[in-house]
Amino acid sequence: MRAELTVLANEHRPLEAALDRLAESVLSGHIDTALLASVAEGIALHYVHEEEFLSALEAQEPALAAKLRAQHNEVLELSSQLHDSLQAGNASDVSYLARRFLAMAQHNMIEEERDVFPLADGCL
Repeated sequence: MRAELTVLANEHRPLEAALDRLAESVLSGHIDTALLASVAEGIALHYVHEEEFLSALEAQEPALAAKLRAQHNEVLELSSQLHDSLQAGNASDVSYLARRFLAMAQHNMIEEERDVFPLADGCL
């Protein structure tokens, strides 16, 4: 399990860097839509990779696994809503959704590495 957790944590590094760059573009008021699409795709793929881990975690910590899946679903939903708002040109929604997307995606990775992965390494 430790090796799998290391792989998942290492997938966070490029995503974190891309989220930081995306945050800079959001702060500048000009969202880099190509970067947003790339980040959204990378996060979605990463969540697929985490599913095997979440299934194993669910056997020992079902509430925690459900919480992480809910976070993943929220990030994916925010990504979709952000894309739709960008297409519609709704600036106020775009600003809010971009900040929320960034916050939730970053929070999820921090929580996994700080709390969940160490717990899982001890119980799985």
